[in-house]
Amino acid sequence: MLVPERGSPETIVTKSRMTPLYRLGSGSLFSMLQRTLEVPIDSIEGARMAAPFATRLEVCHDLSSEGWTPRPELVRACRDLVEGTPCTVVAMIRPELPGGSRALDVAAFATTPRLLDASMREVEASARAGAHSVAISLLTADGHVDIEANARLIELARGFGLVVAFLRTFDLLVDRERGMRDVTALGFTRFITAGVRGWDASVATLDERVEVVRRDIANAEREARRLGCTPVEVVPAGGVRASNARAWLALSPHLHASCRRNGVISREELELIRAEMR
Repeated sequence: MLVPERGSPETIVTKSRMTPLYRLGSGSLFSMLQRTLEVPIDSIEGARMAAPFATRLEVCHDLSSEGWTPRPELVRACRDLVEGTPCTVVAMIRPELPGGSRALDVAAFATTPRLLDASMREVEASARAGAHSVAISLLTADGHVDIEANARLIELARGFGLVVAFLRTFDLLVDRERGMRDVTALGFTRFITAGVRGWDASVATLDERVEVVRRDIANAEREARRLGCTPVEVVPAGGVRASNARAWLALSPHLHASCRRNGVISREELELIRAEMR
């Protein structure tokens, strides 16, 4: 089942057409939506293992540090791998700049001319390497979505025909409701979240995180109704595994899971989580 491209009358980025409103939490339609599994990988070996189970491969460099923009060669190899299959390739856009911060905080993702320029180059390089989608995120220094900077990246990405997602930096925002208004108005297709403030998902219980994501989905639906567009897809992440997948799938048909055990991607975990999604 194909999900139509989202549009918004208030977005800075020009859209060619409007799309109908889909309500993720509204009964039978929710159950009809295609369940999707996004798996982050940082090697072609990981991609080979994950691709048969994944809807999307999020291609990164060095997942041990939460990922950076991958080299074009890896994006190209992953595109070749999934060619002719339903699986698509998402390139993470997180430039690894000399002397840049490696922290997982607002300051590390705050827009600077150097970071924006690098992000623009890496979006184009990923597109030319064959990515179907990019995941981006530039923030303001005070912890909000940088509307102007992200609009420039979105316009560039869409010029190459790419789907555009927002990174898990949504969890760094100081105001989630304002953040939802911003990502909806900009026309992002989806974002991933652990349902916490900050990067460490262990600071909250599973029930607490589920409740945050439940509110996110309600906010996404409200903004979609207000703007007359398709809701942003809210994709649970951060410690998602087969053992807790049902709790997340009760809210959203979309999951982002590393499917790793002891730091290594696990075929058994891939099989188990995919089985939970049937």
